[in-house]
Amino acid sequence: MKFLKFTAILSLTIFLWSCDNDDSPSPEETGSFQVYFDNKVGSNEVNLTAPGDKNYQYETANGEKFNVSMLGYYVSKIVLEGPNGEYYADEMDASAADSKGYYHVMEGESATANIQIENVPAGTYDRVTFTIGVEEDGVQEGAAGGVLDPANGGWFWNWNAGYIGFAIEGTAENSQQEYVDWGNGASTEEKTFALHVGGWKDVADNENFVNNVRTVTLDFGTTVTVGDGLSPMAHVVTDVLKMFDATNIDFNTTYSVHAPKAGAPFANVLEQIFVVHHVHQSTSSHD
Repeated sequence: MKFLKFTAILSLTIFLWSCDNDDSPSPEETGSFQVYFDNKVGSNEVNLTAPGDKNYQYETANGEKFNVSMLGYYVSKIVLEGPNGEYYADEMDASAADSKGYYHVMEGESATANIQIENVPAGTYDRVTFTIGVEEDGVQEGAAGGVLDPANGGWFWNWNAGYIGFAIEGTAENSQQEYVDWGNGASTEEKTFALHVGGWKDVADNENFVNNVRTVTLDFGTTVTVGDGLSPMAHVVTDVLKMFDATNIDFNTTYSVHAPKAGAPFANVLEQIFVVHHVHQSTSSHD
């Protein structure tokens, strides 16, 4: 009988010790998650050149030659999800001094490409959702902070149109843009193009205002674990050549897009240009 009691106590002790040393994350545990945006033109890196530079580095499927002088987009409303019901939505506050949850990814500014989400509940994740552009709750007249603040360079059009969500500028062989001297040292070079895709609402009695904000959901193709000391990363490739090819762009007629309606064809293919290249389980850097 004493032997049986000793065995039972020993088994209980081992069980409790095993629970205490379980490597699985506790419900209260949190970690961080990184989303790295890597801009490409097809398989090529983006090499920014000066507006008007006629050394065309890229070519669309229908033979349109071009280069890129500026590329950027707003990323907001990042959501992480997992196979077991894991869910985390990045905190959003447009009026905060740092406009929480809104990120302005700009080619040539490496610090903007890597977005780190903190306080993510420990668990397993296999997909990410994000918005390209700024939705209604981010269009706060006179109250936006951080990257949304026009005084800090925020891409704000006006109250009705909202923000430019995605923009690419460059020079194209077939562009019909003429040289324009705007005065005070400002000018538009010949052969350039500027495609500004924005607008946050449809207006029933005004077809010029359309909602060009788009939501993108990407599967990782595997799972990663967030936990104490674990900071997995999703490497997302943004291929602007896909946008040009999907819209069969003709720079001869489409070289100046600065209004919601004109940008709608490009907004309608934005979901196609983002893809997860790979994920890292735990890293503080990117490939």
